[in-house]
Amino acid sequence: MTQNRWMYNPRLTAIGFIMLLKPEEDTPMPESENPSGTLPGDPRYGLTEDQIKEYYRAKSPTWVVRGNLKPDGGIAAREAAMDQHLEYLRGSRDIIRFAGPILGDDGVQPLGSVTLLDAPDRAAAEAWLAEEPYNKAGAFGQVSITRFSSSMEFRQLDYPRQAGWQQFLITAIDGPDGEARRKEVAEAHHKFQASVMDRYIARGPMFNDDGTKLIGSLFIVEFPDRAACDAFWAGEPMYGNGAFKDVTIERWRYGKAIG
Repeated sequence: MTQNRWMYNPRLTAIGFIMLLKPEEDTPMPESENPSGTLPGDPRYGLTEDQIKEYYRAKSPTWVVRGNLKPDGGIAAREAAMDQHLEYLRGSRDIIRFAGPILGDDGVQPLGSVTLLDAPDRAAAEAWLAEEPYNKAGAFGQVSITRFSSSMEFRQLDYPRQAGWQQFLITAIDGPDGEARRKEVAEAHHKFQASVMDRYIARGPMFNDDGTKLIGSLFIVEFPDRAACDAFWAGEPMYGNGAFKDVTIERWRYGKAIG
């Protein structure tokens, strides 16, 4: 039950200090009042299903811009365009959350790249990709742009990294009954995330272009090795109850352009 207690939260303003009152939640709401299953402090906490859909639809989107290298000639084209690529990404730092290469299991062989790009709509993301030097050089055999809602405010330069650890990109696409299966384990999913929060670099749901249909989730995580990443993923409730029809786990690393 929520008690009527209040915490003072002083904030400095241009004209001095003001005191803001904020209710303190002692225990989570019952599930019937919190369909998202999120925990206190999450902006989705306590919203109705319709309000949650509007929250995602209205939220300024991020886009997962992915390019897979051509099996023949992709690496050579990538190397030839490397300097221009780094310059282009450095010039886009203000709108990039994370950017880096997708790697083979050895952590060395480049297979492609992923950029989490803030852009108002798909057209803006497409325009950015059209000028991306790897893409212009013909390095990619396949490209994709997917709407994403970041559940974290970290950006690449902000994230407190673990020296020597590996990064992994997990892409999970919902099955035909994914939405219903997500709801079944929503509370367990958010409790699980809270227990491993320091392992997420980026996380959030993916949507269709207008943000009205949930289609999957994307995570970038950091672990000592692949075995630790696999153990983490095995504990994810949405994976355990079959919400996803397709899951890929790939090596990734922080790109040089952003740092």
